[in-house]
Amino acid sequence: MVRAHAGAVLTVHSDGAGSVWITAKWTDGHPVTGPATAILTGSAAGQRVGPAPLRPIGDGAGTLTYTGQLPPGQWAVTAEMAMPAVARCDARFEVGAAAAPAAVTCELPPEAPAPAASPGLPWLPVAGAVLAVLVVVALVVARRRLW
Repeated sequence: MVRAHAGAVLTVHSDGAGSVWITAKWTDGHPVTGPATAILTGSAAGQRVGPAPLRPIGDGAGTLTYTGQLPPGQWAVTAEMAMPAVARCDARFEVGAAAAPAAVTCELPPEAPAPAASPGLPWLPVAGAVLAVLVVVALVVARRRLW
C-alpha cells in the first residue's frame, strides 16, 4: 500500500499584524485539497482566543485562516487539524506594529518502532493450549474412575 498521504504537515503563519492562517500539506509535499477541519487556540499575557474554527480560503489548496485578528502581544498558538488527517502545530510569534511576519512548520513526529518479537515466546500459546487439553483429559479420566 502506498502511504504518500499518510499524514499532514502544518505550517502556522502570522503577518505580524494579527492575521493568522495555516497551510496544510501531505507528507509527500502535495497541498491538502478538499474539505478540511481545523481549529486554532491561542494565548498571550492573559488574553485567549479559541478554540476557533479555521476557514478555507482561496482555491482550497490547503490554506485555512482564522477570521479574527490577534491583538498585540507575544502569542502562543496551537493549530489542530482533525480532517482529512490529524495534525497539530504549536507556534510562538509576536503581533504588533514592529512585529515581523512568521511561519512555523511542524513536522510529523517519528513513528514509534514496532515492538521486537521475543524469540522465546512463540511456543507460549501452544503450550497453554496443550496444558488446557491435558487438564480436560485428566478431569474426564478422573470422573470416569469415580463412577
